[in-house]
Amino acid sequence: MALFANDDWAELFKDAANADKEMGKAGKGFDATILFIIKKAGKRGDLPFWIHMKDGKILELHSGEEKKCDYTISGDYAVWREIVEGKQDPLQAIMVKKLVFEGDMQIIMKYIKAVNLLMEAVKRVPTEF
Repeated sequence: MALFANDDWAELFKDAANADKEMGKAGKGFDATILFIIKKAGKRGDLPFWIHMKDGKILELHSGEEKKCDYTISGDYAVWREIVEGKQDPLQAIMVKKLVFEGDMQIIMKYIKAVNLLMEAVKRVPTEF
């Protein structure tokens, strides 16, 4: 079990996402960087991490670091916790603006299955809050 959004947790997330056999098919042709920002995490402050995904695999992941990326998804710690615990659907959170999405929505919609699988991988990480 790893503390949410720290280095160990990020590696477990990468492993969970890369182990998904469907991800390769769903993400074929998708090559992008995605910045996740977990805001207001108490004494820990904001918790950014970013990934580089290509063809359904996370090739690179950096926690504790912000970088200009193709896409950004940001929201409060409480919302992210609900997502990780399976109490909040991430796409619904974006639709009701609990999470803020920035980037080309047309491209994301083309790879929506891969995005859903990526967010499902988050739920498989043994997480401590």
